[in-house]
Parts: sequence; C-alpha cells; structure tokens
Amino acid sequence: MSSHASPPRYDVSASPDGDDVVLLDEPGRPVGRADRLRVHTDATPLHLAFSTYLFNARGEVLVTRRALGKTTWPGVWTNSACGHPRPGEDIEDAARRRIREELGLMVGPLMPVLPDFRYRATDASGIVENEVCPVYAGFVADEDPRPDPAEVADWAWVTWESLAAAITATPHVYSPWAASQVPLMVAAMAAGASFGHHPSPDPDAVRRDVDSLLEEELLALAEDWQEFSAGLGVDVLRQDLPEWLRGLLIGRGKRIRTTMAYWGFISAGGVHGDSGYRHMVRAAAAVELLHVFALLHDDVMDGSDRRRGRPSAHVEAKAWHEDASARGNGSVFGRNLAILLGDLAHALADRIVDGLPTAMRSVWYDLSVELIAGQRADLTGAAAGRRDRRHAEHVARTKSGRYTVTRPLQLGATAARASQEVLDALMTCGDHLGSAFALRDDHLGVWGDPELTGKPASDDLYEGKPTVLLSLAREHLAGDAADLLNRVGAPGFTREDVPALADALRAAGIDVMLERLIAEEVQAGLACLDRAPLARPGVVGLTEAARMIAWRSA
Repeated sequence: MSSHASPPRYDVSASPDGDDVVLLDEPGRPVGRADRLRVHTDATPLHLAFSTYLFNARGEVLVTRRALGKTTWPGVWTNSACGHPRPGEDIEDAARRRIREELGLMVGPLMPVLPDFRYRATDASGIVENEVCPVYAGFVADEDPRPDPAEVADWAWVTWESLAAAITATPHVYSPWAASQVPLMVAAMAAGASFGHHPSPDPDAVRRDVDSLLEEELLALAEDWQEFSAGLGVDVLRQDLPEWLRGLLIGRGKRIRTTMAYWGFISAGGVHGDSGYRHMVRAAAAVELLHVFALLHDDVMDGSDRRRGRPSAHVEAKAWHEDASARGNGSVFGRNLAILLGDLAHALADRIVDGLPTAMRSVWYDLSVELIAGQRADLTGAAAGRRDRRHAEHVARTKSGRYTVTRPLQLGATAARASQEVLDALMTCGDHLGSAFALRDDHLGVWGDPELTGKPASDDLYEGKPTVLLSLAREHLAGDAADLLNRVGAPGFTREDVPALADALRAAGIDVMLERLIAEEVQAGLACLDRAPLARPGVVGLTEAARMIAWRSA
C-alpha cells in the first residue's frame, strides 16, 4: 500500500438550490463541491471564499453589521461583503454578484489586495469557518446601499483610518476575518499599495482618450499604407486615403457615441483606469470610425453634397478629378473613392475591435449588421414610397438610434461586466433615447439651420425618406398639401417644391407633434433608469446626455 494518502473527495452532487461551495485541499487546489449550508459545521472542510472592502469617492470604506438571524457571528460588524464562488464561477464575478445580492450596489473594478489570505475561526455556537479567502478592494459610485435585511442589519461609511484604529482597539467587536484582514491591509498600504482612491466620472477625459487612440491607429494605418501602396504615391487625389480619413475624423463631430459608451460603462459600475475602461475606449473609437463609414456611404447613396459644413467626400473627389483634368467620369470617380474611403474606415474599426472580449465583439457584430439592415430598409422604403409608421420607426431605430445610443450603451456596460439586468435596462433606455435622437434628426432635416447642421435642410424631404415625420404627414395632411406629399420622391417633385411642403407640415402641426414625441421618448427612457440597479453618477450623466441629444440644434 502506498504511504501517500489521496486527497479527500467530497460529494459532487449539486445542492437542492445550486448553492454549492468549492472545496479545497491543503495547498488550495479544488477537490470537490458541497452544499454551502450543510458544509459549515464544527468540522468545516477548507473551501474557497472572498471578502470585499468597498470605497466611495471620498475614500471612505463601507462597513456592515451582520443580520441578527445569521447562523454565525450574528450582529457583528464586518467588512463590506463576503461570500463564496460557486463551482465554475469566476471569483470576481461571484464577488460582484454577492455585492448586488447583499447590498444592491454596482461595483467598479475589483483590486486584489490580499490574494493569499486564509483563516480559520470558531463561532460561539461551535461552527467553524475554514477558508482560503482572497480579499478585494472595490469602488462604488452609489453611496446608498439597499441591503438584504436577511444579510445586513446596518451599515456605515467610515474613514479607513478610523476602521483600522477601531479594529486595533477592539478587535472582538468585528468579525474574526475582518479583524485579521484590516491590519494586513494597513501593512500593505504602508508598503505602497493604494486602493482607497475613486476617480470621479470625466466624460471629457474619455473623449480625449478616444481621440488619442484614433490618432495612434491612423498613424499605424498610414505606415501600413506606405507598404501596401509600394511607395508609388497617389494620382489625382490631393491626399491619400489615410490622411483624408484623418481629416474627416479628428477634431470633427460631437462624439455622441463615445459619450453614450462612457455613461453605459459608468452606469454599470465601471471607473477609470482598469482593463474594462480600456476596452470601452477601444469600442468607442471603433464606433466613431463606423460612424464615418456610415456617413460616407450614406452621402453617396443619397447624393448629398455637403456634410459637417464641407463638401461631401464624393463631391470633393469629383472636384479633384476635374482639377487634375483626369480621365473618365468625374462623378463616378468621386462616388468610387468615397465608397473606398468608407470601406477603409470600416476596416480600421474592425482592427480596433479585434482583441476585445468575446461579449463585446458579439455586440459589435450586431451593431454593424443592424446598421446595414437599417440602411437597406431606408433605401428600399424610399423607393417604394413607404409612409407607414411601423416601417419608419424600424428605419429610425436600426439606422440611427441603435448605433448612436443603444449599442454604445451596451458596449460600455459590457466592458464593465454588467449583469443582464443592467444590460436590459440600458438597452431599453437606449431604444427610447435613440428614438428621440432620430426624431430630432427628422426635425433638423426639415427645419434645422444648415449653418449649424452642416448639411442642407431639404435633402430628407426631397428624397422622400421613410421617416416618422412623413408618416405623421400622411396621417394629417389634406387637400393640396396631401397631393404635394404624394409627389415626394417622384420625378415631378423638385427641390423648389420642398419649402412649400415644409410650410404645409408646420401648418399641420407636424413640428409640434415631433417635439411631443421627443419629450415622451426621453421621459420613457429616463424612467427605465429609475427601475434598474445602476450607479448614480452614470444615471446623472446619462440624463444630461439624453437631454443634450434630444434637444440639440445640430
């Protein structure tokens, strides 16, 4: 018989409610699983757990008092939250889950503070805790816990210094694990560790970070381009595609999609500086490039002459063709080069997305295909003269609202490793706010100031786009105005007819109806935020951003 005993094995069957703990051998390796409630006895085997200390923006730490109904250490003050990962569950995911369950809080990045902490303690009842218990510090933006009364009897925010002093003076008032952990954390801080600082939300910083990343990616693209173009230079064009793309992207646009990704990230509990933040910045940069792709192709498809206060890319390329006295058809050349430039923007966006977590790449795929589906519906709807509200709302959602608001919110929240509840709430909110964004686009497309919007106010009406505005017009215009509407998109409808139709729409109160719909969508979107477990600074920022995009003038 071998003299080396095999490590003990335990029952691997699931508990009735799936609440199992991970059992460990002495070196800390998983060896089985057991029902959490049944495993805690006077001979509790070694198992995996975790402890968390949550800090607010002032650097205060959240302490909690265990509920009086707890089996062990009832009524004792302790750290913010504790728990056990389930078999197969990532320990950080388990900590976030338990923080939500016990305290109703969304947590930002979790920093391992005492990754090897281990303890054994016996309660007055004789029940033993015997745990390998990594300790994490986390940051929460919401300072008002909504605790489960079965877990937490009371809570308080205290300075770190006062907690450390209290545990030194009266360790018996606190749980044995907290009484052991805090002095070790104090020692770690004395050695240079820092885990009490919570950066405040800074949307300006994220926009700078996105622009900086775009600059880096465009520079790398330009270097690659030199190799791919074999150093032969460029004909006809005044600048080659990477430089041209940079001029359309850097320092231009309102970065609405970046802002939405950021507030989705913050609403889900994310904060600056961790890997999730860097993932969010990459996703936002990719969306900004996708936006340029969409504008370039949209202008070609619609024949729009101006964009953001300058000639559209296909118009600019046509002018270069003419100035160079180049061969072939200048209009065809311009369209082809604008399409190619848009393709390059999409290719660069895909490169930026490559390497993001799988869940974020999945959102990116949905966003990209959804946008193209919306553009197809826009083109075919215009050709078919569609005026029905359902089709108009579908185009507005897929072509505009989703990739401007909903999907960026989803990308940001996914970067923060949000729960499904948070993702669902943000996407519902995003769909309402995206509708408000698209409705404002409808309004600006007819009554906007071209000096502010950077594009003609007549294009949408002239082309007969299947917008919500025109679906309202079909329902409310009569007589000559209805006849004029019916000619929209047909050969007999000219740009000279557009001002008369715009006046008829205003006379019928279509502009007032749009304003009412916009207000209703914003109200519905913000109401979704009140019903979800979101970080308060994110809700505040998203509320402000919602009003900005709904009542913008450009």
